[in-house]
Amino acid sequence: MQRSGISETGRASRTAMMTACARGAHLVAHGPRALLADWLAWPLVGPEAESMTVRSRTVFGDSAPLLATWVAARSRFSEDWLAASGAGQYVILGAGLDTFAWRQTGDVRVFEVDHPATQEWKRSRLDALGVPAPAELVWAPVDFEAESLTDGLSRAGLGAGDTFVSWLGVVSYLSLDAIRATLADLPPCTLAVSHGAPQDMLPDEIRAVSKTFRSIAVRAGEPPLTRLAPEHFADLLGEHGFEIVERSGYADVEPRWGLPALNIGNERVVLAVKRQ
Repeated sequence: MQRSGISETGRASRTAMMTACARGAHLVAHGPRALLADWLAWPLVGPEAESMTVRSRTVFGDSAPLLATWVAARSRFSEDWLAASGAGQYVILGAGLDTFAWRQTGDVRVFEVDHPATQEWKRSRLDALGVPAPAELVWAPVDFEAESLTDGLSRAGLGAGDTFVSWLGVVSYLSLDAIRATLADLPPCTLAVSHGAPQDMLPDEIRAVSKTFRSIAVRAGEPPLTRLAPEHFADLLGEHGFEIVERSGYADVEPRWGLPALNIGNERVVLAVKRQ
């Protein structure tokens, strides 16, 4: 079972590993021009990082670096919005191999929410690398078979101050009921969340790579479950008290940062606010 992108396999999901590999590959490819300097992504994945990156290039061809740029841009959108919000608390749902807590230069308190077994695996990788946990990091293991997100965040010490929540690369793998339950559990906050679009809404340039990725995800036992048109996703957020402030996709990356990008499923990243 998964809820909020939380794996119960005792290690990061295959798609989470692929995401981290993409962030690392983007940094290697673009160096100082990279949208995200994720120096920890490949070390966290471990020995598989380079071979997974090579396989990605074999499978996706010339699209592979463009897909990697989108993965980096998705996190960059969220982290830039976090900085602009001024929030002192950052909740990362289904944190997986996210590395913001190690890369930030400020003092934002970071709550990594994930299944206890997955966090144990990540912590063991960090121990093996000799990378200590930052003082600002709060591990927030949540077993949704035993407690709600609300209870888990309260137990982890989430305060009443301004809170920014990141929920990236997860919604597509959840049922509609699980998405609704998570949105209902969130406190007043600013939210960066990504979602994919239905097959019939995919532009021609990403239709083939989206079909290929879906096949990979299905074979990995992580099939996409929910794809929503932008207006339907906006309605879903609105049902739970969120108002959309901004929406960005792969076509917005090059005008903003100078590097072209593509993504899977015509994914958008949405910035929304829940005030009460």
